[in-house]
This record gives sequence, structure tokens and C-alpha cells, in this order.
Amino acid sequence: MKKKSRARTLSLRLRTITVLICLSILATAVIGCEAKKISASTLATPAEVEPSTRYDEFSDAFRKALWEFAFKTSGSALTVKDDGNALYSPISLYYALAMVEAGAGGHTKTELRAFLEMVEEMDAGAELQKLYTLMLHAGESEELIANAVWMRQELGDFVGQDWLDQLANRFYASAFKVDFDDKATAEKMIKWVEEQTRGKIKPEIDPSDADMILMNTLYFKAEWAEAFEELSNRQDSFYAPSGTLADVTFMNHTYCNQEYLVADLFRASAIKLKNGKIDFILPNEGVLPETLLASPDFLKTVYEGERQTADIAFSIPKFSYKTKIDIFEKMEALGLRGILQGAPDLSVMLPNQEAEVTEITQEAFIDLNEQGVEAAAYTQVDIKCTAILLPDDPFEMIFDRPFIYVISDDAGVPLFVGVVNNPLEG
Repeated sequence: MKKKSRARTLSLRLRTITVLICLSILATAVIGCEAKKISASTLATPAEVEPSTRYDEFSDAFRKALWEFAFKTSGSALTVKDDGNALYSPISLYYALAMVEAGAGGHTKTELRAFLEMVEEMDAGAELQKLYTLMLHAGESEELIANAVWMRQELGDFVGQDWLDQLANRFYASAFKVDFDDKATAEKMIKWVEEQTRGKIKPEIDPSDADMILMNTLYFKAEWAEAFEELSNRQDSFYAPSGTLADVTFMNHTYCNQEYLVADLFRASAIKLKNGKIDFILPNEGVLPETLLASPDFLKTVYEGERQTADIAFSIPKFSYKTKIDIFEKMEALGLRGILQGAPDLSVMLPNQEAEVTEITQEAFIDLNEQGVEAAAYTQVDIKCTAILLPDDPFEMIFDRPFIYVISDDAGVPLFVGVVNNPLEG
């Protein structure tokens, strides 16, 4: 009896071990399938970033190109009506268009490089890579930039690998192939933007009319180098185009030995932040901001004009607002739509595919107060394939007639061979 009891115990233990091993194998298989499922939707992941503080690695030529781009595009982007506010991020649009430029070829690449003020053999991807690392070193402030590309699942098989490599290594971008017809996809995209902009921008995204969407986000938060005191605030009037606004809160502070510029139609001076500065430009009485911005040389005058030094008493209203603009509409006269629509060459991005950019929008947020400034921007580029080359139809095997089957194991042993003539026969 004792021998039988021991045998039963041993048998139970062996069964238990066998079950545990099977469960372990099953769990491993499930986890492996899940990992494969997740990785299958990701076409590119950002390369590792090593933050840098060496501003001399970022070339003056490329910095100049960025400012020339800002000078050229700001006037168009900032047009408003009546009492409307305006806000535009040149660098956010630049990053988004540079991702398109990296995927362009032929005449489109040439025209887009000119629009982006890329001179000669300038490697914008390498320069933006350096800029990205510098932005991560914000010191006492926060400066974050992020890029992502989302595309339809079926398009993922056609996207150029060279372009994906540039996205990952030069733009530190993620690339995903997703189901644009699934409402959950739009929610994921919205959440991504919201997270990257610290909750300041929550866009409405409907990807159903696009085949690919490129995204750039920018977030910036910095304190004044010399803060405004809330006790110095005062309520006063602000003279808007439509009339006088009463009880506006103004912040007040006197800065010593401050540089300033006096021109024919405006005066300007900058207030330093712990990371950078803010240039404030005050048009003369009777001169509207859009009048100044209409001149392509206006901002260049602000930054290159000869300045004097004096103690300056600033009185600036607190403000906070959001904007959204249609880049194609705003920059119609600059020719951007013509470059990216009407059979552009996007052959590096989508080899053997025909596509065009259907829409470019930018949303922005700013909050300026006694402590400093917080701002965010989100640029979205929608791309639509005009002629998608679908893969060949799969080779079909439809078992609607008698067939044979063979079952074997991992050892290569033929376990079963069978014939089905009547699948309903029990």
C-alpha cells in the first residue's frame, strides 16, 4: 500500500510539474505574440539622445536660416481681424516641413529647401539633431520638442526605410502604422499631443481623410531673469482696435541698463528669461501690428537694428490665449501650397507612391504672467496618397473539395495523415 501511495504521490507531482511547464510555455508564447503585435505597429523609434550644452556645435549658418525663415513667414502667419490675437511657432513649422523635406526628392526637395532657407549643401537633419539635444538642456527652464508620424496600416509596407531611419536618428521621431478608421486611434494621437505639450494643447484630430500625419510639438516654460512683483500690478485701460478695454492687469518693473531700439514706426526692447529672452515691440500710436508685419524686412530690422542703452520702465498686460491657423491659407502668397500639392515628389518618403500634402495646421498656446512665460505649439501635416499601389492579391487555397492533411511534430515525425471527403461526416 505504501508503494502505491508513493507512486500516486510521485505521479501527482509529475503531473503538477508538467502542468506548470505547459502553463509557462503557454504564457511565454502569449507574451511573445503580444510583443510581436506591439512591435509590428511601430516602424521607427527615436534614437537615444545625449543632451548637449555646446551651443558652438550648432552652426551660425543654420541659425541664420531659421531666423530668415521666421522673418519670411511670420507676417503671413500672424494676420488677424479686429481684436483677434495671433501666435505662431516658426521652429515647430520648420521641424514639420523638414521631415517632409527629408522624404522629398527632385524638384520638390529643391523648392522646399529654398522655402526653408537651406543654403548650398546644408544638412538640415544634422543641424536639427544638434538643436534637439540643446533644447533638452534647459537649465532652470523647460524646453521640449517631439516628433511623430502616424500612417495607415496598409501604407506601412510602402514607406521608405531611408526616410524612417532619418526620422529616428535625426528627428528623434516615432513612426506608427495604425487603423485610421478606428476612433481609438484619434484618441491616442490626441493624448500624445496633450502629453507632449504638458496638457496645454488638446487638438481635435480626425485622421479619416489622411493616409499619413506628421506631428511636431513644442513646449517652453521659463521664468524671468528678474521677476515682476505682483504688488506692482495695476488695473488700467487697454486701447484695442475696436475700443477701450477697462480694468486690464498690467505688470510693472524697471530694468536698469536695458538695450532698446527706436525706429520710425516702433520701439523695441527685450526682457531676459532664465533661458533666452522676449523681445517686446511697441508700434507708434496709430500704427497697427499688421502694418509692421506686412513688411518682410520688419523683424530683421528689430534684430539687426542698432540699439541704445537706458533704464526702461516696462508696463505689460498679463495675457493668456490659444490660436489655430491654416498654414496653407496663411502662406498662400509664399507658394508653400504649390510646392506640396499637385504631384509633388515624395519619393524618399513613399517610394513608388504618388501623394501630396493636403493640409498643414498649427495650434499654439501662451500664458505670460509675473513669474514668466509658458508656451506650446503643435504643427500637423496631413498627407494623402493619390494613387496607392496595393500588394498583389494573395495566392488562394480554398478547401471546398476533398483534400489531404498531414500532422507532424517538432521532431519531424509524421503523426497523422488524413483525407477529408465529407467535412460533415461525424
